[in-house]
Formats: sequence, C-alpha cells, structure tokens
Amino acid sequence: MKLATSVAILLAILLAILPAAVQGATNGNTLRCVEPDKVDYDKDYFPEKISPEFSKLWEMTYYKTYKILTNKATDKKYALYQCGTLIPNRVRELVDDAWAVPLQDGLALSQPATVPQIEQLGVRRQIKGYVGNPASLSSPCMATLGEEIDGDGSNIFQQIFDSESYYKNGTPKADFITANPQVAILESSGAGNKTLNWNAYEENGNKATYEWHKVMGALFNLEKLANEQFDESSDRYDCVSDNAAYLEESRTSIERRLSVPIRNLAADDTKPVVLWASKAYKQEGFDVARCDPEFEYYCELAASCSSTLLHSNEGSINTYYADGSMHMTVEEFVEFGKDADVWILPAYVGDFEDNTWYWNHTKDFKSVQNGNVYDNQKSGKNAWFDQRTAEYGKLILYDGSNFHQS
Repeated sequence: MKLATSVAILLAILLAILPAAVQGATNGNTLRCVEPDKVDYDKDYFPEKISPEFSKLWEMTYYKTYKILTNKATDKKYALYQCGTLIPNRVRELVDDAWAVPLQDGLALSQPATVPQIEQLGVRRQIKGYVGNPASLSSPCMATLGEEIDGDGSNIFQQIFDSESYYKNGTPKADFITANPQVAILESSGAGNKTLNWNAYEENGNKATYEWHKVMGALFNLEKLANEQFDESSDRYDCVSDNAAYLEESRTSIERRLSVPIRNLAADDTKPVVLWASKAYKQEGFDVARCDPEFEYYCELAASCSSTLLHSNEGSINTYYADGSMHMTVEEFVEFGKDADVWILPAYVGDFEDNTWYWNHTKDFKSVQNGNVYDNQKSGKNAWFDQRTAEYGKLILYDGSNFHQS
C-alpha cells in the first residue's frame, strides 16, 4: 500500500514538472527516436493523426512508420518518417524532401506568424534560425533566445540569408544547412535544399489559416496537442461569435464550427458600422477594406462580431502593388467613412496624431467625435503580424481597452 502511494505521488510530481507539450502527447505519438534494432514495422507509430477541416491547401497521409505531407498550393510532397526507422526508397523517390520526426535539427522560419505557433506547442527552442531580419519578431522570448550561445560558441538562434534575401547579415543558408543537416526551413516557395513550403497565408478564412498549426505539430509528432489547441481556439471563436449575435438579437446558423456565421448583414441596419481603413503607406490616398472578390480576414471578423464592415473596391487612385487595386482620394474617403460608428486603423494611431493634415480631414468623422478610433499595435508595431493568425479568436474579444484610442 505504501509503495502504491509512493508511486502515485511520484507520478503526480512528474506530471507537474513535465512540459505541457509532453503531457499532452503521452500515450500517443512517439516524442523521441526509437532504437533502430527495436523497430516494429507493423506498428502504427502515429496513432494520433491530423486532417484538415477548413484548410484547402494541405493534406496529411499516414502510414505505419511515416507520413506524407502534401502542399497543394505548391504541389510539393514531403515525407516525415519516425526517427530511428528507415524510409522506403520508393517513398524518397516520390517526395521533394524528407525529414526524421520529431525534427532532429529543428526549424528555420521566414514568416513571423509561425513563431506563436511554435510557442503554443512548447518547442520554442527548436527554432534554430530565421531567414530575414529577426529584429522584426515581437516575441521577447525569441529576443532572449537570440542572445544565447551554443557549446561551439555560435548563437543558438541565427539570422540566415541567401542570394535572394533582402537582409544580408548573419549566416549564409548553405553554411547553416551544413551545420544542421536535418533542419526544415519553412518558406513559401522553393524546392529541395531542406525547404518545406509553408503557405498558410494563402488560405481563405481565419480557421483555415490557423489550421496549419496541426501541420506544425506533426513536425514534432505533437498531433494530439495541436488538434486540442486548434479545437479549443475554434470553439472559443464560435462561442464569442454566437454571443455577439445573441446580444445583437441577430439569428445565427444553429450549425456549430462555421468558418463564417450565416447572416445577412446588408439587411440589418441596426448593427454597428465599422470602418477599416488607413492612409496608404508611402502612397497617395486611403486604403479601405475589400471583401469582394476575396473575403478577407477582417470581413470575417466583422461578421463574427455582428457588425457591418464598410468595404469597397472603388477609388480614383491606382495602387502600384496590384493591377485593378484602387485607393480613395481624400474627398472619396471622407464621404465613404464619415458616418461609421467605429474606425479601426490597421496601422499606428500615433503616426497620425500629430499630422494636422490627416486629422483636419477626419475630425468631423462620427468615430473621431465619439472617441471610437483604434489601432492594432497595442503590443508593439510587429505583434500584429506575429500573433493575428495564431490567436485570431482574441481579435473578437477586445472591449476597446486593448487598442490604442486616439
């Protein structure tokens, strides 16, 4: 009896000190390499699996000792085989690259939005490098990691560049790969050379974009944890959306887990009207929300919050970054946005507070008069780009205090 009690106490202590990622995956997928002479090729080493529910651009197919990731955006296939096992030659011939999982040399990133997903999974120290300028990342823990020195005197987290990189500081990519031969470098394009295409930003809808979190988990055999985190985030998003609809006395679909609640916003003029717009960066005119033909993330957020988002593809100023994309003149913008109840600036309000020209044209806006102007940079100028896709549910939870008010 005393022995059993001691074992129970020891188990409780171990569970208390184990990282959440390890606890979430116990009795599931293997979190370390298996011994090659003890491999059972008839055993399913991935009992916990992932599959897309909203995402359209990836697919994961499971076999006993390996799994195949297909990126439909770039038509690339990758083999992820259990570390310690041998990947069949026929499989290697069919894929663009292959890695032992859990990843043995970690990841190199190139997109800020991937950092919070790594942190959510509890494997931050698996980030070995960043292709680009890591100074743009908002995570204070990443800044600390960048200061740590490895046993050989090099930085644990390295800035990486190649011939196509805008920033040329740090470690050449070829040298980085030589030092980390099993690293996976997440980039939106390219093939071979340890590149794994990551195209979450091309998905349509907040849930579909974040569902790539499941793929991130699969790189570390953390399918169980990634599934749980995705489901929790999705359910929170639905709950807030349904509550907003209830408070606005607006009917929603009774079907749960919708990417976008079914509502006819145009037929309901009692909803708060939201202006999503800012002065075009380094260009003339004002850039406003566009919900047609692409249903952008902010359009979905507005629908989920039971509000009416002002959007338009009209304007008299051609932009230089997309054919057919237009910006509004000052006069067009004033007429378009002056009566909105709330104005959200996808920029920093402080940049415009001392700009007399800017505020002289918008001082009579209903939103300005009522003090309902907000920016998206409460947590710093880069946090929005890092965290928006990974924590999309929080974007519909704010009460105004989370945003800087003009």
